[in-house]
Amino acid sequence: MNEQNEKQLEQLIHRELRKLPELPAPETLVHRVMLAAHAKEREPWWQRSWWTWPLWAQMISLATFVACAGLTSYLAGAVWDGLNVTSLSTAVSQWLSGYAPIWEALKALFGAVLLVLQKLGQPALFVAGGSLLLVYFLCVGVGTVCFRFAIKRA
Repeated sequence: MNEQNEKQLEQLIHRELRKLPELPAPETLVHRVMLAAHAKEREPWWQRSWWTWPLWAQMISLATFVACAGLTSYLAGAVWDGLNVTSLSTAVSQWLSGYAPIWEALKALFGAVLLVLQKLGQPALFVAGGSLLLVYFLCVGVGTVCFRFAIKRA
């Protein structure tokens, strides 16, 4: 379609729409809008947007996020710097000396994972990280769909 035909079509549609009478809003529209607005106000704080949460809840969630991000970046940096399992395990085992049997099992598992990561190299770590990220987003998506179906209103 060329530009001239598009302008003619636009003018024709504009003229035809101007000829139509204005439609009045349904009488119940204002009532339904007000009910929807008040229903949003009655939602629990954790179901609302994060920006509307109480300040204490925002601070706790922000601190949790920063702690998880910091721990993740520290451990990732430690793996790339060649941190061995014994130096890390010595520091942590002093903190958790009461949980020695559990710690020994986790230390063996962590050592095995670290050894596998060192043998596989950086590309394997990127693939594993990307796979974990993909699985995370899939879980969030499936959880959202299930949540929508569970709360679906008639």
